[in-house]
Amino acid sequence: MSDILRELLCVSEKAANIARACRQQEALFQLLIEEKKEGEKNKKFAVDFKTLADVLVQEVIKQNMENKFPGLEKNIFGEESNEFTNDWGKRLP
Repeated sequence: MSDILRELLCVSEKAANIARACRQQEALFQLLIEEKKEGEKNKKFAVDFKTLADVLVQEVIKQNMENKFPGLEKNIFGEESNEFTNDWGKRLP
């Protein structure tokens, strides 16, 4: 198996663990949802949301792949911005 495929499998499991942890408590999960703003949302939807899990998963995958394969960072793109503001107005970089 190629090194890149092996690393993708590894980061997929990390991503699944993050998603599971964020979903464990429904009340907490509700605080981890943000409605996307006009410039971010998918034009196909009237309302589009992202979760803190989306942002964390995307950043973990990006960071792991960049660390394992230097120079790859210019070719990794994600759907979500890495900024998140929860329902209490707390902004996470």
